[in-house]
Amino acid sequence: MRITRSTLCRAAALLALLPTALPALGQETDSERWFRVELMIFSHESASAASAERWDPAPPLAYPPQARFLIDNQRIEKNLSRYPDGDSIVDARGVQTITLPTDSPAENIPDIPRQEEPPGALLGDPVEAESEQLPVTPEPFTLRPLSELEFRGKAAYMQRTGRFKTLFHQTWLQPMRDEEQTLPIIIDRSGDEQNWPRLQGSVKLYLSRYLHIETNLWLNTHGDYLPADWFMPAPPLGPESLMIIEPPAPLTDGFFASGREPEQPIDDEGLPLAEETGPVYGWRHAILMDQKRRMRSNEVHYIDHPMLGVVVKLLPLTAEELEDLAIADAQLAESAQSP
Repeated sequence: MRITRSTLCRAAALLALLPTALPALGQETDSERWFRVELMIFSHESASAASAERWDPAPPLAYPPQARFLIDNQRIEKNLSRYPDGDSIVDARGVQTITLPTDSPAENIPDIPRQEEPPGALLGDPVEAESEQLPVTPEPFTLRPLSELEFRGKAAYMQRTGRFKTLFHQTWLQPMRDEEQTLPIIIDRSGDEQNWPRLQGSVKLYLSRYLHIETNLWLNTHGDYLPADWFMPAPPLGPESLMIIEPPAPLTDGFFASGREPEQPIDDEGLPLAEETGPVYGWRHAILMDQKRRMRSNEVHYIDHPMLGVVVKLLPLTAEELEDLAIADAQLAESAQSP
């Protein structure tokens, strides 16, 4: 079953209605304040930037134990195109799970009568709930179109100078909660790709009297500023944002059925194959940017660092603006599905 954008919208809305589904995420209330977030992270490319300080040779690098991802609908569609027969679900933390179908013949599947449910009956909703009711809030934590980026021109100019390189630049909408109810946002997909990108880590945005941002970011480098023989241990890879659930392998007359140990694989010459050691860290060092900043809405904030820079702006949204955005998104999704 192919999950469309509108289906994901409805699923996210239904999940938000469950008061006990994800207690770590907190419960949405009428008093929550929504913001448009624009976040740009860039590196300083000048030769002197890396030698500006004496860096910790082995910085403490770790992802938070509980976190979430921004929802990238283009990435979700790309994943679905790789597994067109799978069932896809995106949970409230932005993790996509694709369950692959079983290869069992149809005649071996018990003929269980299927109970058809009318539209809107999911989670006990009355049938009337599916009547032309328009959404009142857009999808939170979902990447917006690049055309909505306010800093787009500035980022292009900085890139052209050759002194900076944009590593992350996105905008999304989110309700702001207090620190305890807020999950950090992971900004890389190293767990899916099993590789170390140049930028890794997470950011956390929350409201506690003032708006706050916390950065837990690190920049992987070739370590030209270090002694030639120094290599730090590889940083952790991020958690996975894509989970593939495969059907269990059928029992055969092989080791699964008999209990025999699998034979060690050999090459064409009969020699044992070397065991895979996993991905190789292609960098020598990582520089940590661990900072906390208090912010005001409607203002552009810049967090400086010898190797990294963060530009962030939070724009408050009214209930009317949220509803207009939600309706526009729903109409755009419907038109995209029309033949």
